[in-house]
Amino acid sequence: MTDGSVSPADARGAVADAVPDERVETVRRMEDGTNAVYRVETDADAYVVKYSTFSGRELLAAEVEVYRLLADTDLPVPRVVDATLDRADGPAFVVMEALPGSSPDGDAVTPAVAREMGATLRGFASVPPLGGYGRLRRDPDRTPPLVAREDSWREYVDWYADMLLSKPSDALADCADDVRAVIDETRPAVPAEPDPALVVSDYRPSNLHVDGDGRVVGVFDLERAAVGDLRFALVNAAYLLTRHRPAEAEQLRAALFDGFGDAVGGEVRTCYRAVAVAREIRGFDFWWDDRSVVDEEAANVRAFVKELTE
Repeated sequence: MTDGSVSPADARGAVADAVPDERVETVRRMEDGTNAVYRVETDADAYVVKYSTFSGRELLAAEVEVYRLLADTDLPVPRVVDATLDRADGPAFVVMEALPGSSPDGDAVTPAVAREMGATLRGFASVPPLGGYGRLRRDPDRTPPLVAREDSWREYVDWYADMLLSKPSDALADCADDVRAVIDETRPAVPAEPDPALVVSDYRPSNLHVDGDGRVVGVFDLERAAVGDLRFALVNAAYLLTRHRPAEAEQLRAALFDGFGDAVGGEVRTCYRAVAVAREIRGFDFWWDDRSVVDEEAANVRAFVKELTE
């Protein structure tokens, strides 16, 4: 996505200010994703500068505090070098150390990588206590400066599903009622007060880095993180991991669950899977703006909806 409000010069200046003893050598726009993101190489290190050009400053502010919260854990998240979250003359931004490795794609996402993904996701169960459930927001008056305001995880899931399905994409608007019905039917299986974990909303290969041995060495894009049932992130990850690989879906899903150390079944899995589909129904027109693949992608989603409702 191109955003005219920031430029390579802005990213260069952000890194120069953050690490004044280093000399900036190269600046490259990273084309994947929705926000404006740049990779900046210096004579000593490499950095990523992320701007709130799509998601908004509140989401970026919460993401920054989540990275800081996890800095002392074993989770391989980026280290925040600098952040400017209250600019009056432009979008908020964060400067982070670049992670090693690269994102796997296509056939590089093997069952071994899926197993690694599951094991790494389990690490999000061991985070400092924050209190409450639901979407994390930055609150500078708290220590750590994050707050989740819902009393019940089940209430949050219901709100989230309502929000997603209240404005379905044009291409899949006819699926919204069927998915909502599945969520309504299975919602009682969602725990009200599960053991709190950090639930990442977009845990998929494109938001991970692996090394040459397929080990997960980086996890990023923690926007919209919530406190709740970690199995929600697991089921969503399984959906994202397998939706375009039906022939390998069972094998990849089994490896993911094996690495996580637990499987999810019954109505709670059905509910969480329906919410994953609801997320795609909401964002479909934005995610699939290539007219040559729209019909095929819509058919894929409809196949998932049919599976849910049978």
